Amino acid sequence: MVKYRMPYDKHVEEHPHMAGFVASVNGNDFLTDPTGSRRFLPFEVLSIDINRARAVSMDAVYAEAKSLLQSGFRYWFNDEEIAELYHESEAFLVQTAEMGLLLRCFELPTTDSDCSYLTTTEILTYLGTYTRQPLKAKRLGEALKRVGYIKVSRRRNGGSPLYVYKIRKILPCPLLQSCSSNM
Repeated sequence: MVKYRMPYDKHVEEHPHMAGFVASVNGNDFLTDPTGSRRFLPFEVLSIDINRARAVSMDAVYAEAKSLLQSGFRYWFNDEEIAELYHESEAFLVQTAEMGLLLRCFELPTTDSDCSYLTTTEILTYLGTYTRQPLKAKRLGEALKRVGYIKVSRRRNGGSPLYVYKIRKILPCPLLQSCSSNM
């Protein structure tokens, strides 16, 4: 059971926790939540034997599922399975403009001496000079985390600590070359 308030209801109530959803999509990039989601179990189907699929008794499938549920079968994911699901789902994520620009203009530093320490806003401002697309700090932060950039707290000129990323600009910026070749 799950407790939640339905839209326009006054009180929180218990509701059975159930769901079922099957879909097909064209293309591999359809997940839009880079923070991870246990709601979707994406996988690629390479072929379907339609005659064999039609021969499966759905009544038997539902009977087996009901039997497993009534026997106490663990139907939820444990932490290890969640980590595996997130890892496998990455192949199905939509690449945001922020991720694409980040991958083209920056790279992970190999040493502390060849890196800059930039805030999300500073990175966003830099990327914004090369595109007319509206960029979002939240999506850039998610992209930075997903790629593996390290967020650290640093002081600048003795001021308050700021959260910055260890990052290395690719110079000259590859976007500068692609912009000039398109003109």
